[in-house]
Amino acid sequence: MYQLGVYFGRFLPPHRGHLYQMIEASTKCHHLVVVISDNANQTRDICKEAGIPEVSYRLRKQWISQQLQDMDHISVRVLDETDIPVYPEGWDAWSKRMREVVPEHIDAFFVGDMEYGDTLAKYFPEAAVELFDPARTRYPISATDIRSNILGNWHYILGAARPFFSKKVLIAGTESCGKTTLTKCLAKLYNTSWSEEVGRYYAKEFLGNDETIYTDEDFSRIAHLQYEQDYHALRACNKVCFFDTDATYTDYFSELYMGHRNELVQKYIDHTRYDRLIYLLPDVKWVADGQRLNGDQRKRMELNDRLLNMYKEHGFGDKIVIVGGDYNQRLTQAIQLVDELLTGIRP
Repeated sequence: MYQLGVYFGRFLPPHRGHLYQMIEASTKCHHLVVVISDNANQTRDICKEAGIPEVSYRLRKQWISQQLQDMDHISVRVLDETDIPVYPEGWDAWSKRMREVVPEHIDAFFVGDMEYGDTLAKYFPEAAVELFDPARTRYPISATDIRSNILGNWHYILGAARPFFSKKVLIAGTESCGKTTLTKCLAKLYNTSWSEEVGRYYAKEFLGNDETIYTDEDFSRIAHLQYEQDYHALRACNKVCFFDTDATYTDYFSELYMGHRNELVQKYIDHTRYDRLIYLLPDVKWVADGQRLNGDQRKRMELNDRLLNMYKEHGFGDKIVIVGGDYNQRLTQAIQLVDELLTGIRP
């Protein structure tokens, strides 16, 4: 058994084939160092070409570290090759950098392709080079394949990385327009997770169900609790995740109850977190549940305009799709919008 082995790669994104090789290699040495090689310029260009958000080395290290947690004999490090000539040039500088990142004596490199074999033997003559499953018999996938079809190769992506690549759908609208019901229905239909509206239950849990005693701090807490709940929903999602309102809605209620918007709440508003906003019109029957404030239809439309404008102010404009009609029509439209998002094809 080797004392220390190295497995390196770009891992953009990390997938189950990578994980298989990490675990396999770790059975052949006392300690395995997984090295993420990253050229910031290449990463930016690769992600842009694939049409995906930029995947920093920090994210990749987080994902791999999460996947390997409790495996103390494996560590994850980063080799920054941004200032090194692009492969196949730059081996001198890369090898020197590798020895800086892994100053311990390297006994073996584990590779999935012997393309690097002769060069590694030249620069690291003390280390063996072991080839692992070059035909990818167990996991016939590459990071390039995944980038070309993220959702089609979903089952190969490491679980820790999936929230980043999932589609995020926000369901919004004023009171009694069916947000909560639609959110749950969509999540169940797409066999995935969803995040409920925290503010709906906050008064009952923290204010003795008395909505007359809200403070600015309460709205800040609602925004934070919503953010945390959204995070946990994302970790359990299957390709798409649904969110029943966001901090914009919390700030809208701050304005209704407190007479002003909340600066701390606004820090949680981020239109880039979502791929689509399905905005429901208040054109279904008002349902009083003891918490809702404004059942007059004229007032409902006035508040609808106020909330919709808030979303536009915060940069959601090109992601907003307005949906109305009866409950069946809303569900049908929403399903079409989600299918379009998942396939990239308009129905």
